[in-house]
Amino acid sequence: MNKILQILPSLALYGLGLASFFFLDIYISTSFDKEFVSQWAFYKSSVFILGGFCILGFDQVMVREPNLHFFIKKKFIFQSLLISVLGTSLVWFFYPLENIWMFFIVLNVFSITVFLSGIYRANQKFTIAQLATNGWKIIVVVLFFIVAKKNMLNILGISLALMSLILILLYAKCYKKKPSRNEVLNYGDYRKTGIAFFLHNMTLTSAVYGEQFIINLYGNEYISSELFTYFAIFSPIILSANGFIGFVMGPKLRAVKKVVLADYKSLQLKLVVFAIVMSAISFVVGIFLLDKFKNTPFDQVNILLVISVLMCCIIRTIYTASSLYLGVFGSNSFLYKTAGLNWAVLVGYILLVLIGLISNIPVETLVIVIAILTTLHWLSRLIISHSYAIKVFDDEKN
Repeated sequence: MNKILQILPSLALYGLGLASFFFLDIYISTSFDKEFVSQWAFYKSSVFILGGFCILGFDQVMVREPNLHFFIKKKFIFQSLLISVLGTSLVWFFYPLENIWMFFIVLNVFSITVFLSGIYRANQKFTIAQLATNGWKIIVVVLFFIVAKKNMLNILGISLALMSLILILLYAKCYKKKPSRNEVLNYGDYRKTGIAFFLHNMTLTSAVYGEQFIINLYGNEYISSELFTYFAIFSPIILSANGFIGFVMGPKLRAVKKVVLADYKSLQLKLVVFAIVMSAISFVVGIFLLDKFKNTPFDQVNILLVISVLMCCIIRTIYTASSLYLGVFGSNSFLYKTAGLNWAVLVGYILLVLIGLISNIPVETLVIVIAILTTLHWLSRLIISHSYAIKVFDDEKN
């Protein structure tokens, strides 16, 4: 009971943050034109993809070594600034940004919140970690409805900057004393692991937001809006519940002295059952929301698109088990091999999406095709991850 009570504040923040973005996505997708929906989808995807680049995997490395942050803060700040410049320049060439400097600031402050969230999560300060991960989302929604409904880039910048300031003050209070060198390995010992996690995280983030990023750079507002609407309505319930499981389980697994294959299989089986139940609930709720907010009766719902979205969510939920075990216990060799395979799959996925976009396929059909490609992409990731998670336990036997 005490353990449950300890995670309740973090669970409440997690739920409130996800609920805030869930209702914001629904409101935007049902109340604005396709151009604005497409723009919001692009800003979200670009922030999570490009902002995630700035971390270079060290939020995950800190799960293995919670004190590492004391020795990499300055390096992180430098790399965040450098990668933000490169990311902003890339987007500026292809997309009509409202404010290039604000976009640059958004990438930086987002990377800071992720870095600080990784520190708190690694040290099992789950409430503050969730404040970092979801607090800014709550501020975004408040500002959206109170200040301005159309200047989304400025709203993102203000929200993330405010949350970063709060987190930095908390960090200064929580971590005043730097441990001695013999209490933690040198930064260089974790460089390779960090790059491996970075390669993994980029394929993961691209798998979640990649199609929106590519579609918006290409300029197809209809496909972007349609995919965004269906994913916004049918996926949040199952993915939000699954996300919190992964958030808590990582540090908990690291604290376990011995893990065995039976534990892994048990977690995977539980996630399969969980995914099926939650997808059924998501289907019912999604159909209700489409009817309530978009006036779309059941006979007009794109059922093939719904099935593709929910199948993708089921696969992503099952994937959590192998991802956790590889992330916590996988060797550098396994991390690099799976990252390489995931990059190969990601490149193939992006090429197929691009081929679809430049083809003469009707947009109504192309929406479903891209959703199916996304599902197959996640299935490929699951197969790769599971294959190497099993090998982790083979290593334990030898």
